[in-house]
Amino acid sequence: MHKTSAFRTAHLVKTVLYSLLLVVFALWLAGCAGEEVVELPPAATVAPAPPTSAIVVHDDSMSEGSLNEQALLADSGFRPEINGFSFENYGDEQPATNLTAAEVYRLFGDTACSRVANGDCTLTPPGQQWMEQINGEMTGGHCEGMAALSLLMFSDQVKESAFGGQNAADLTLNNPALQREIAYWWATQTTAPTFEQVIKGSPSEILQILQNATASESYTIGVYKEDGSDGHAITPFGIEDEGDGVYAILVYDNNYPGQTRRVRVNSADDTWSYEAAINPQTESELYQGNAETQTLDLTPTSARLGRQMCPFCDGAEATGSNSKLAALSSAARYNEIFLDGDGHLLIEDDAGNRMGLVDGQWLSEISDARAVWLKTATPADDQIEPIYWLPADLAITVTLDGNTFTDDGLADLVLIGPGYSFGVEGITLEPGQIDTVYFQPADSTLVYDTDQSESPTVVIGVETATADFDFEIQGAQMQGGGELLVLLDKAAGDLVINADKLRNSGMFSLAMTRYDDQSEEMFYTDELTLQAGAIIYISYADWTAQSAGLIIEVDSDGDEVMDES
Repeated sequence: MHKTSAFRTAHLVKTVLYSLLLVVFALWLAGCAGEEVVELPPAATVAPAPPTSAIVVHDDSMSEGSLNEQALLADSGFRPEINGFSFENYGDEQPATNLTAAEVYRLFGDTACSRVANGDCTLTPPGQQWMEQINGEMTGGHCEGMAALSLLMFSDQVKESAFGGQNAADLTLNNPALQREIAYWWATQTTAPTFEQVIKGSPSEILQILQNATASESYTIGVYKEDGSDGHAITPFGIEDEGDGVYAILVYDNNYPGQTRRVRVNSADDTWSYEAAINPQTESELYQGNAETQTLDLTPTSARLGRQMCPFCDGAEATGSNSKLAALSSAARYNEIFLDGDGHLLIEDDAGNRMGLVDGQWLSEISDARAVWLKTATPADDQIEPIYWLPADLAITVTLDGNTFTDDGLADLVLIGPGYSFGVEGITLEPGQIDTVYFQPADSTLVYDTDQSESPTVVIGVETATADFDFEIQGAQMQGGGELLVLLDKAAGDLVINADKLRNSGMFSLAMTRYDDQSEEMFYTDELTLQAGAIIYISYADWTAQSAGLIIEVDSDGDEVMDES
């Protein structure tokens, strides 16, 4: 089948009456967002929509059928049975390869790497942590990657032959190279400029943008529940006029291989509806919205194609030579907050401004902060947290809340910023337990506070001018709880572990890896005493595998006099 990268007007020889109807339809939509518009007019410019219960759900008998050729207004030529994948969207229910260092290198370039040798990138410690977090986010589904990649293959921007087929439908999931490619395009929803160019609008505005798409641009569609949850990504390829002011956006839904499905837009009340499953293992539900909910969005393909802005790289050069990205580098830099596992979090700055869920209501009081909601089609009762983007110099307290638990939960909390990463992994949350983690990026400080006995792993990654370092403080036994402070003193070259506010002594082990342009060196020691009230200084900056040893000094009573070395 002949490929074309944009919607084309179908049936150019239709009657004059039909042509006039198209003109009337286009005029009716005048004033809405046009081609390649990033910021649409506010919803208030559209007549107020009735409650979504007033949406007219038409007969869905054609949702899996062939196209209605007589009703086509636009058709790109994409066909799900040929240009869509033959396998279903997948999460972590089966083994699959996601991002590797090669894909992260491809996204961000040399600045993502501690070194590049023979074309192989060794990621910086913050880069490795970022990759692990992003791969963890894919456990709910790969719909974004499948929607984007099928479109790119159809437009010949990615060659199916590189993965062993002539069309996407020829390919099987049992293909690690294809799995990594799907993961690559999935990851672009988390990076700038891609997520910054997502277009939100009323159903009629979204419809108009798709109808006006040209050979220079194509889009994937994001659909969401009314509360913004259960995001799912699908691939549009045509528009049908179903009569009575109802238009069907024809889509390939990667939860339904080989089928043509329809997102219906009712122009009379500016509403939309879509019968879909949040993942292939669940029954379908009615997704719906109106001009006020803003629960349809479009991601332009062009935003994904260039070098993405690196969220964990140190320095403005992390954005590469792309002029659009270079402009972004002058903007305020951000830290990203990831929660992997159970529970929900609430972020609060030192002025008391909050971000997150409070009593079921979403708050976003922190200036210049943003939440990036991912399209993974995760079930509502297991809804993952967004990725939080916060100004890089902002000190914050993150509260992990286990009040909704009936059984013990397990969570990892990680902050990643320009040239550094800090995290607490393996936090066990009992029902009703509330823990806090304080991040002070400007001072490279993390404080973990709990009332429960815990043995978490504190992870730290840092870039420096001479070498990059990765630290894991494992099994920091906090019997009876208390407060554990970890400080990376880059000026002195010390990793400081402050147990001044621990209630009881414990044990820990230290794993450290040093990366430079030539090599990778590792140090490990276990059964170190974490004495309550003590401060431990680990002189990491001067250590190499050829040095006499790693110097660890202990101030046992916090009087700034070293009692043990």
